[in-house]
Amino acid sequence: MDIRTRTSIRLEGEGFDLLPELKQFYLANGRCLRKALSYTDEQHINRVVFVDCTQKPEPCVSSTRKPSTAYIAIVNHLDTQIEIELLRTGFHGQLIRNSSLVLQLTAIDFLVKGEMYFSRKALSQYVYEIYNKKTQNSERMALNVTLKERQIVDCIFKGLSNQEIANALNISLNTVKMHLQNIYRKNNLKGRIQLMSSY
Repeated sequence: MDIRTRTSIRLEGEGFDLLPELKQFYLANGRCLRKALSYTDEQHINRVVFVDCTQKPEPCVSSTRKPSTAYIAIVNHLDTQIEIELLRTGFHGQLIRNSSLVLQLTAIDFLVKGEMYFSRKALSQYVYEIYNKKTQNSERMALNVTLKERQIVDCIFKGLSNQEIANALNISLNTVKMHLQNIYRKNNLKGRIQLMSSY
């Protein structure tokens, strides 16, 4: 899609008033941000709702979510736990109230491309949280492993290498390899990739 014909993005919400520089820029450009955003073939959103989270600890947007709409929380300061809570409740990003216009436009650019705008740390912790919930399912418990092998499997799912597993569990590299071979053999697996994709 050509950048000149791309649908404009509507900015709104009570949090929009907390970003006066962005609001002024938006209005001065005829409610159009096309020139300020990078080129992309796909536009995933056409509306951004800014939610004032400077006073409210845990707002929820899940019940009011609409297609092609992204929700950005406006907060007073960076806090990984608040970011994770915002992710849980359905937000697509967060901005600090006094952030620069460049950061505000960057956040919108991320959303237009179908990405989220949170810190990498918060996104990583959120992914681990989802993974840990998944691993508690009976599907993962169906693995035929001993207690020591379970510890090795847990390390694999954390992304550790064989040497890192050996260091973490205070065992030799050869012991790790032996346990892995036993895990694969008992569960009819061809290797680490099949273990991670199957469980």
